[in-house]
Amino acid sequence: MGFYRQAIIGQGRLLLARESVDQLLISPDTSPLLRQRLELVQSILTFARGAGLEVGNAYSSYVVTDQRFVIWNVFAAPQLELRLRKSCFPVAGCVSYRGFFDEQDARSYAARLKQEGLDVYIGGVLAYSTLGWFDDPLLDTFIFMDEGKLAALLFHELAHRMVYVKGDTRFNESFATTLEQALLHDWLISRGDSQRFEKYLSSERRSRSVLRLIGLTRKDLKDIYGSEKDDTSKLELKTLLISQLVEDYKEHVRQWTEGNEFSYWMRGEINNAKLETIADYNQWVPAMQTFLRSRGLKKFSLEMMRLAGLPFSDRQVILASMPISIAIDNK
Repeated sequence: MGFYRQAIIGQGRLLLARESVDQLLISPDTSPLLRQRLELVQSILTFARGAGLEVGNAYSSYVVTDQRFVIWNVFAAPQLELRLRKSCFPVAGCVSYRGFFDEQDARSYAARLKQEGLDVYIGGVLAYSTLGWFDDPLLDTFIFMDEGKLAALLFHELAHRMVYVKGDTRFNESFATTLEQALLHDWLISRGDSQRFEKYLSSERRSRSVLRLIGLTRKDLKDIYGSEKDDTSKLELKTLLISQLVEDYKEHVRQWTEGNEFSYWMRGEINNAKLETIADYNQWVPAMQTFLRSRGLKKFSLEMMRLAGLPFSDRQVILASMPISIAIDNK
């Protein structure tokens, strides 16, 4: 009950603090920077509507939170399993995290999970979707970020309003990430911002190289966890593999001439919970991107809607059988 109480209070505060974007745009008290950002969001939302996303009245208001993050998500996994603990809710279904509006509440919950012997990771969230139950507001946690990243974030959150399956976080996030990247490509090209798109592609290549490293580490850990070794040996090998991942990442960075992708993620403790958050957002992205490039956005969206209506096991089989292309430089 305490968790639901903080969620209701936190969401309620956001809704009560909303200011109309239309009013802010005509108000003489609105700062030039905020006005420019609100106008930028308007153009992004117009593009999203044209691409077929269900915008509705989302992001028609603005809220000042005076915080770095609007929510802190807590992820947990067994020490010797690559499996996130799920939390189940009436609206969102079962998800692989638990979100708190107050950072201290998140840390207190994480501490209790650690006492149970679980691997725990806390991730700050800039934005989230209420899946159309409320008109999600713009927040000061993300509206002033880089233009490309802002557009990508809005496309991602709007994608959740288009396709969402209760209990399948990995499918939901992979779909939103795939759609986000495709629409970002089209939006940047429509603006004639080829230079920003080239930077985006370079960043994408660097990110994918790191994701491959993380994927290899997860595979090796899975083999170790499934072996007949005793738990002490498994934990020792786990520590060695994660240390090697960090060293491999440092070697990658030394080869780059720019960018710092995953530098923040690599800081602090890396454990099963943290590793599995990467899988939740990216596992099906390569297969989905290949399908999208070969069939186009409309057919891709229709196919993902079809998959969303299938039983979990059937959806897994189909996604796992989809071909994967290594090309990422074009749609």
